[in-house]
Amino acid sequence: MDLQISVKVLKEKSFDPNFLVKVSYDDGNIRLKDELVSVSRRPPKVKCTYPESIEQVKDSIDIKKLELEILRAIVESLLTGKRL
Repeated sequence: MDLQISVKVLKEKSFDPNFLVKVSYDDGNIRLKDELVSVSRRPPKVKCTYPESIEQVKDSIDIKKLELEILRAIVESLLTGKRL
């Protein structure tokens, strides 16, 4: 099975530099659905705060791809949304 990652920025609860995103992840072995991740975009780095359900399996999932998808969704949100 292919890796499937879905990330949605909750615009009504996200204001730059703090974002709340809803994440779904499925790699065939581990499945997470609609998990809320808090993201702080403060220089020099971005910090993701994961719920306990993700923390428990963090070593077993492709966390780098997940974080790239989270950052992609935030950048798209910033580029398309005027209110953030």
